[in-house]
Amino acid sequence: MAYDNSARAARARLTRASVIAAAGEAFLAAGYAGTTIKAVAGAAGVSPETVYKTFGGKAALLKAVYDVALAGDDEPVPMAQRPEMLALRDAPGPVEAATAYATVARGIAERTGPLTALMWGARATDPDLDEFARTLDGERLAGATAITRLWGGRGWLRADEDRARDVVWTLISPAVHELTVARGWSGAEYAAWLAETLLATVLRR
Repeated sequence: MAYDNSARAARARLTRASVIAAAGEAFLAAGYAGTTIKAVAGAAGVSPETVYKTFGGKAALLKAVYDVALAGDDEPVPMAQRPEMLALRDAPGPVEAATAYATVARGIAERTGPLTALMWGARATDPDLDEFARTLDGERLAGATAITRLWGGRGWLRADEDRARDVVWTLISPAVHELTVARGWSGAEYAAWLAETLLATVLRR
C-alpha cells in the first residue's frame, strides 16, 4: 500500500500559511529591523527552527510574504493561469489590453506596495534583502518584456519592443504608484491613468 502523506502536506501548508501571515503583520507593524524570527515564530505558534527550516533567514521570509501578496493568495496556481492574466492574454485589441494590464498592475501595486516600500527602506541594511530587491526589479523587467513581446507580435506597438519594454517597466515601477498614492489618487484613478498612458506611449489605438 502506498504511503499517503496528504495529511502531513496539509499540516505543512497550514504551518507555512500561519508563519507568512504572522510575518506579514510583524513586518508592517515593526518594520524590517524590528521584526525577529523569534517573534514571528511565537505569533505563528511554531519554533524559530521551524521558520528557519521552512524559509531560511529574514529576507527569505519577507520574500515569501511578498510572493503571497503578489498573487493575492497562497494557492498553487501560477500567475499566468489566473483569471486576470488570462483576460490580459486574450484581450482582443489595444484598448482592452491596456485596461486589462492596468487592472493587473493596480492589484499588484496595492497588495505589495507597503512591503515594497519597507524593502526599499531597509535594503542597505541586509545584503540578502538587497539581492531580493534586485530580483524584484529583474522580475518586473521580465514581465514587461513578456507583455511587450505579446503586443509586438500582434502589431499593437507604437515603437520597437525594447523601447516599449523600458517604458512599461518604468510605468509599473512601485515608485510611480507610490507617488500617485501620495498625491491622493484612488486605485481606480491610478488604473485609468496607466491605461491611458499605455495607449499614448506604447500601444496603438
